[in-house]
Amino acid sequence: MSVRAVIFDFDGILADTEDLHYQSYLPVLEQAGMLFSYEEYAARYMAFDAVGCLRQRAKDTDTPYDDRILHEWSEHKNDVFEDLVRNAEVHPLPGALEAVRTAAGIGPAGICTGAVLRDIAPLLDRFELHPFLSTVVTADDVEISKPDPACYRLAAENVGIPPQECLAIEDTPGGLLAARGAGYTTLGVTTTHTADELTPYADRVRSSLVGFSKQDLI
Repeated sequence: MSVRAVIFDFDGILADTEDLHYQSYLPVLEQAGMLFSYEEYAARYMAFDAVGCLRQRAKDTDTPYDDRILHEWSEHKNDVFEDLVRNAEVHPLPGALEAVRTAAGIGPAGICTGAVLRDIAPLLDRFELHPFLSTVVTADDVEISKPDPACYRLAAENVGIPPQECLAIEDTPGGLLAARGAGYTTLGVTTTHTADELTPYADRVRSSLVGFSKQDLI
C-alpha cells in the first residue's frame, strides 16, 4: 500500500534541538536531585514529552511527586527551553525542510511531536514551514504523548488519511513505537540513535533526510 501522507517528528528530525531539550531539563533535575546524563536521556527519556520524562525519571529514582509538582517541573523546563531557543542559532537538519516540501507536494504533510506548541512555534516561523503543513500535533493536544500512539492517531485523523496509509518519520525508538502503535509505516533517521537501535521499530532506516523523494513513499 502506497503512503498518502507523511507525518514528521520535530526535534531530531526537522530541527537540531535535542541537546537544547537536555540542557533545559538540567536545572529542574538538579533541584530535584534526579540528574541524568545525555546518554541516559537519549536511551530512556528522549521520546517523552516534558511531563512524561519527568514522571518517569521520578519513578526511576524513587523521587516523590504529585500532579502539582509535575506541572511545576514541566513549566520550569519549558521556560528554560524557550529562553534557550530564543538565544540559540538553531538550524534545520540536513534535508529536513526539503523533505517537508516534497511530502506536501505529494499529499498531506504534518508534524507530530512530544514537545509542547510553545517549544516549536518559534522554529516553525523561523523555518517558514506553515504553508506546507496540514496538521501540527503537540503534547498539548493529547492526554498522554509519545510513546503512546494517541498523538499519531490524531495526526492521521486531522489529515483525513487512514493510519495504514501514513508514514511517520522519527529519530527515537519511543517515537517509532508510538507511530507503529497507531498503524503507520515507519521511517527511522539516525540523527540521535544508531541504525541498530532503530531497526527493530522502523520499516526502513536512513542516515538523513537528504534526497528524500517520492520513492520513499512506496
